[in-house]
Amino acid sequence: MYVFTCLYHHPADPEAFDEHFFGVHTPLARKVVELGLRGATATKLGPNPDGTPPPFYVKVDITADSAEALLAAMSTPEGQAAQADMANFADAGFVLFSGEVVDEIPPGVRFGA
Repeated sequence: MYVFTCLYHHPADPEAFDEHFFGVHTPLARKVVELGLRGATATKLGPNPDGTPPPFYVKVDITADSAEALLAAMSTPEGQAAQADMANFADAGFVLFSGEVVDEIPPGVRFGA
């Protein structure tokens, strides 16, 4: 499995970010996922365990069977539209990275047993 992650910095106007991200960008991204990717999650980040604010505002993970499958989906007109839309709401910037999942812990696994 291959994961593409986007971390959005805290926007100057969180309400405007949320309105565009959830009302416009998410439907565009959904069309890309529906082209055959495994799925996607968007997490609005909360405070750290010590109560400090998180370093980012929203984290998005898009999962695919392979890097090639992700690249193929992102190269479609739907993928290009979703990427172009980021300029419309991500004014605070973002960080992108991706990689191959090398380990996964399924529910119910007990360590040291």
